[in-house]
Amino acid sequence: MIHKSLGASTATVPTGLATQHRLFRLASGPYAGRMPALYARTPSILSVSYANAPYVNWSDPLDVVTESADASFSGVMDDDGNLYLAYTQEITGALRSLKLVHSNGSWIPQTASTVYDSASSSNGDPSILKDAYDRLWVVWTRNDAGTVTVRTKSSVDDGATFGSGSTDAGTDVSGSVSSGYGLLIARAAFIHCLYSVDGTSLRHRPRHLDAALWSSEETLYTGAGAGSDFHAAVAADARLGVCFAADGELFLKEYDGAAWGALQTVSTTPVSAPLLRYIRTVPHMLYLRSIGTGQNQLVETHRDGTVFTTPVNALSQLSVFATVLCHDADAPTPFVDLTAAAADAGGADILHPSSSALMADIGDSVYLGGEDRFTVVHAILATTGSGGAVEWSYWNGQEWITFAPDSGLYHFNQADRTVRLFADGTAAPGDWQRASVNGINRYWVRAVVSGSFTTPPVGSQLTALVDTSGVRTLS
Repeated sequence: MIHKSLGASTATVPTGLATQHRLFRLASGPYAGRMPALYARTPSILSVSYANAPYVNWSDPLDVVTESADASFSGVMDDDGNLYLAYTQEITGALRSLKLVHSNGSWIPQTASTVYDSASSSNGDPSILKDAYDRLWVVWTRNDAGTVTVRTKSSVDDGATFGSGSTDAGTDVSGSVSSGYGLLIARAAFIHCLYSVDGTSLRHRPRHLDAALWSSEETLYTGAGAGSDFHAAVAADARLGVCFAADGELFLKEYDGAAWGALQTVSTTPVSAPLLRYIRTVPHMLYLRSIGTGQNQLVETHRDGTVFTTPVNALSQLSVFATVLCHDADAPTPFVDLTAAAADAGGADILHPSSSALMADIGDSVYLGGEDRFTVVHAILATTGSGGAVEWSYWNGQEWITFAPDSGLYHFNQADRTVRLFADGTAAPGDWQRASVNGINRYWVRAVVSGSFTTPPVGSQLTALVDTSGVRTLS
């Protein structure tokens, strides 16, 4: 799978939380298949960019909100392709809503409305939904001088007014808590509100579309680390599933319309940003698996019978390296395979035993190999190099082609650096070919010492992963 950059962002959470939707697809009409993506381009600007299949060429971003707080936001698309956003207004802390009218394949922002503004509280982390009666629903977290509640409101006039007006605080579904995150999802004739509170439990309230009140609260899980990392989806048989990270693991629970089933363990290692989708009745999950500081790999698993498959890498261009070789031409054994050491976090173990360094003298090199063309090198060093210089190159089938990384020169002189070799997956050189190095056939990038180091670098971790500490999967 080729990854594509939509653009740079300076926002804290450019793609929101796992509970929020930001990526959509037009289901019908002349622009069927077109996908708009919402993201925070700056701390105060929310933008939309769109593309047609195969989703390589994305439009220039259209700024649709210029008053957003540097906080998470959410969107929903209706059957006509219109988009509705819910976000926090900067300075005031009010919860706002904006409709983007779909017109001839693009989206036109209308006038924003205020969902709730008490003038004394901050309101954030919204999730927005449109039900079968065309009512808009929002669940959000209200913080009023330390008193936190998860609340819901609805609009029957396409978002012009929520509840009885902007000062209507809506329905408190959680009671007073220390923290909370909510998600809304439609299933059959019901709306379901899923929410975590206090970092210790995941809870649920359903509501029939014709009912006046939310049903009683159910606790689905109690344990540590139950925060914003949860997501829900509905299967073809109307079964509701919710996957969530807690206690350093990933779980799934399913609701058949009458009762919740047993807790299913999906992963026993720490994960973040889970995304759940059903293909007919089979749950599939994407999530970020931590392999070190700022090192999260996007993987996929699905249920096969009663168990979940071994997670597989979902982005071949963003992964751990298939092979890492350290080369010292003067050593008795010039090539040393450091693949396992490069993938693991911690330690000062990425070095050639002859030089006790990743590289030291002119001609020393490190070869980074992938099963697919890759675009970044994330280098974490135990010892930072100084006084030296390296040249980067790739193999074009006939010779090594020297290039300057897209993010600028890097001489292994910074302890933690993500080196963007090429702008994104589509910008990787078309003439980059596989080559056999030390008998191993890969797509290789090599870094060769062109100026000897006074202090040679020693590596701790080398991967082809971006720093995803603030990134969430789009849904």
